[in-house]
Amino acid sequence: MQHCLHLYCLIAFFVLGALVPRTLADEPCTARDGDNFYNLSPLRASKDYVFMSPSGEKFTINVCKPVVSETWAMHVDRPKDVAGFIHRPRGDFSIGYTNTTLLVRNGHPLLVTTDGSQCPTADNMTASTAIRFICDTSVFGAGSPELVAQLPPDDDSACAFFVEWRTHVACPTNERGGSWGFLVIVVAILGTVFMLYILVGTWYKRYVLELRGFDQIPRLPMMSFSDMVAFFRDWMERIRDGSWRGGYRGMTEEHESMMGGPPGFLDEQEEEASRDPEAGREGEPTTTPRPPGMDSAGVIRL
Repeated sequence: MQHCLHLYCLIAFFVLGALVPRTLADEPCTARDGDNFYNLSPLRASKDYVFMSPSGEKFTINVCKPVVSETWAMHVDRPKDVAGFIHRPRGDFSIGYTNTTLLVRNGHPLLVTTDGSQCPTADNMTASTAIRFICDTSVFGAGSPELVAQLPPDDDSACAFFVEWRTHVACPTNERGGSWGFLVIVVAILGTVFMLYILVGTWYKRYVLELRGFDQIPRLPMMSFSDMVAFFRDWMERIRDGSWRGGYRGMTEEHESMMGGPPGFLDEQEEEASRDPEAGREGEPTTTPRPPGMDSAGVIRL
């Protein structure tokens, strides 16, 4: 039975271990750059962001999710996956599909959308957009995107767009979860292994050993919780005192010598005790010999 439990525990450990890399991997719309962690998920909005180009064209976009606004006469294969578009008289012009893979270039998060509508002046090319997010702590809200360039420059043939977005959301932070996230994963693994041990052990004792009641619950062959607490508390005290000896932990040699008395003190006490066995018996009554003819009551009888 013990070998079976070990086998089940190993299986659970490897199964959960295979899930850990996916848990630790970057979530959508996040990126790492050294010790910096970027998360643009707060910019996902239930209402699209709308801004105007310098020439007056109306742009509608969203971040890491498709736009929620209705589109009109958009010639793309997947109109429901469009990340943004331009309102034009002959139909909306897609500037790329939704992308959740965030890049970091020169300390700035970058989101690129591709495979938009077909370029007006190139039949084998489609529109694309690069959105660079700039950290700006003075912007308390989500901020607003701004078109800084487009190629070709004229609106009728433009097919590549460059957008800047100033927002505090683009500022780097410590990675969410950090050591706590790893601790949660470890606790989840240990909890799953423990529950597997309890379930398999209960099944074995109930259907194989035919036990009932509390006898069918497996008992862990380890120290109790109170023993573990006492062990770790004693271990921490030893580390704090800087001594692994018993008795007066942390006491200096000078203090120990004072507690023991001056040199030879104990030897002198032992010699005095051997010479006078009656010495030191305080509180014991002393007796004197009675004169002849005196009884125990102190009466002299002639």
